[in-house]
Amino acid sequence: MSWVGRSFSLAAATLATALLVPRAAAAVTITEFPLLARSRPFSIAAGADGNFWFTENAYFNEVGLNNIGRITRDGVATEFPIPTPDSYPFGIAAGPDGNLWFTESAANKIGRITPAGEITEFPLPTASSVPLGICLGPDSALWFTERQADKIGRITPAGTITEFTLPTGSWAWMIASGPDGNLWFTEMFGDKIGRITTDGVVTEFPIGRRAFCIAAGPDGALWFTENSRGKIGRITPAGDITEYPLPAGGSPFGICLGPDGALWFTINASPSKVGRITTSGVITEFPLPTDNSVPEGICIGPDGELWFAELLGDKIGRISLGLSYTLPPCRALDTRLAAGPLGGPTLDPITARDFPLAGVCGIPSDALVISGNITVVSPSAPGDLRAWASDQPVPPTSVLNFYAGRTRANNLLVALSLDGSQSVTIQNDSTGTVDVVLDVNGYFK
Repeated sequence: MSWVGRSFSLAAATLATALLVPRAAAAVTITEFPLLARSRPFSIAAGADGNFWFTENAYFNEVGLNNIGRITRDGVATEFPIPTPDSYPFGIAAGPDGNLWFTESAANKIGRITPAGEITEFPLPTASSVPLGICLGPDSALWFTERQADKIGRITPAGTITEFTLPTGSWAWMIASGPDGNLWFTEMFGDKIGRITTDGVVTEFPIGRRAFCIAAGPDGALWFTENSRGKIGRITPAGDITEYPLPAGGSPFGICLGPDGALWFTINASPSKVGRITTSGVITEFPLPTDNSVPEGICIGPDGELWFAELLGDKIGRISLGLSYTLPPCRALDTRLAAGPLGGPTLDPITARDFPLAGVCGIPSDALVISGNITVVSPSAPGDLRAWASDQPVPPTSVLNFYAGRTRANNLLVALSLDGSQSVTIQNDSTGTVDVVLDVNGYFK
């Protein structure tokens, strides 16, 4: 499979707007990794540690586990008990601080878990609010829905919580960061898609019925699942809505942007499937090895593979598209070194710089995207980095957020320019200087 190039950068905690045009569906391989009985994995997110983290949410009223799970790319799972019993963890997202943040729908708390498994809980101001979806916002805070309270919440990495009341009773469900710098969320019983600015201004757009999950697409729009209607929806920042029925019906649930520029989603009714929809509305479906496994949340990893949770199957699934190639770990650039195309000087405040990577670290001339790890060293002020193919526009989303004086790293997928130099532009969006290190471990073509 080939991609017609465009700006694509992804980190474990952030996903930049991509402008990828997929030509055809890749060869798909689905692998399943079993968990403990009655684990009931629900939502899943890629962590900055290169692993995948998921909530274990008891099914309806059954007595299930009360854990946050972690699984490696090789399928080794570890589970971490949540301090509050019967908390019913629901959504999970990677934060700007290298930790994972999750909602505790029954305990009325927001949880934070470190890569080492240490959990801290933050009670919500509104009683019985039922927090559900959660995502990283463009302001480096976590944003979440409060279904029962009809509110949208915001929590900083330090644990400061702010709540914004919605204008109508809606049952806000899932939430995602949009390409326009706003947060977008589904209103399951309100039959609307909502938009909230980082200042708390809410706008609502009526849709057909019961949108569940939502994700930013590669086309500047938001894509969402209509579980009870068997459709995938698309909404532009202006509020224009298009719907695409599934060919064989079914109940789509989780959705995320894939490495091929298409949206991938789960279908949680029997027969259990995952689906793929291009930005032109072409849908392909792939049956799972385990039927009636009820696949729910889905995410993309730094390896370019897709990972999903199978609620009743008690499994984590992996979708490999056969697009990635590994390279021996190699340092491609380090601005701490002597001045040069891939060395110094240090990045100045609010400055972008092109780095030509053709022939570096064994990157072949037909590579379109590289995978690796990006690190900031000794930043003098807080801020973020953006990274993109040098022949493309600046993406709206950062790949790494950082604090003054703290070295931070994150996984990265970033497109290469198509002008022969295979350049990547890195921009320092802070008021201080920062050094940047990029280590490469693979590529896509």
